Amino acid sequence: MPVSAVPVSVVVPVGRPDTALSAQLGAIAVQQHEGDVEVVLAANGVRPSVLRPFVDATEWPSGWAVRVVDATDVRGPSHARNVGWRAARHDIVLFCDADDVLEPGWISAMAAAVQQDGIGGGRLAYDLLNAPALAARVTASTTELPVKFRHLPYTPSCALGVTRALLEAVDGFDESLHCGEDIDFCWRVAAAGSPIVFVPQAVVQYRLRSAARGAFHQAYRYGVDDARLLRAHRAAGARWRAVDGVRELASTVKAVLLAGTGQEARITAASRVGATCGRFAGSVRHRIAAF
Repeated sequence: MPVSAVPVSVVVPVGRPDTALSAQLGAIAVQQHEGDVEVVLAANGVRPSVLRPFVDATEWPSGWAVRVVDATDVRGPSHARNVGWRAARHDIVLFCDADDVLEPGWISAMAAAVQQDGIGGGRLAYDLLNAPALAARVTASTTELPVKFRHLPYTPSCALGVTRALLEAVDGFDESLHCGEDIDFCWRVAAAGSPIVFVPQAVVQYRLRSAARGAFHQAYRYGVDDARLLRAHRAAGARWRAVDGVRELASTVKAVLLAGTGQEARITAASRVGATCGRFAGSVRHRIAAF
């Protein structure tokens, strides 16, 4: 089947919807793709009925199927994604988040990569949804897929495409992970024989935390589960060396010293401190050095 005609399912986990969801649904609805497109919203933090007005307010292309499925029985984005892809009807499944914005061409570029390689990760951009000074401080996933713990590349789940066969082969996302489940998923798929490829043509405008408190708590949660990731994948090659800890600590100290220079610097410092504290807490909890 030609790439332009391959059917795709787009899964969007939704916690608490707001105006950002409207923007993302609008960005999905203007995507150009000749094949059948199904959009599955997995309601996780609210009842499915709460999402219906957002769906109804969006002008969808003729022939697209748009559904809301109930994923409220277990809280967390991993569960929502699992419910979403298991309810999806097509063999190519694309994941994006409710608070970002897809750029035109995302669906077709991701579908082509997944059809050829089985799993792909898109490119992140930060210039549309964030203050320029804050966006300039972030480079993750802008030119290549990120790598963690000197191990394998991965993609954030806000820019992920994968075949149903691979999802079934690894039983989807690990719902016991509160953060980092996308990293774990990509690594398990790679271990099963399908390393992820970078899809630079598939661009997601990513929304950063705009307040220091939120940045700290998000980074802390990721830091805690970083230690668990390291422990789970250490036998496969994940590593954390003393020099990594020194580098991270130096980066954190530098960020703290610059925190007084502006709001964006405070957010960066909060994120760095949160990650360091989270990794320390996770290291104690999971009995492995990840800080």
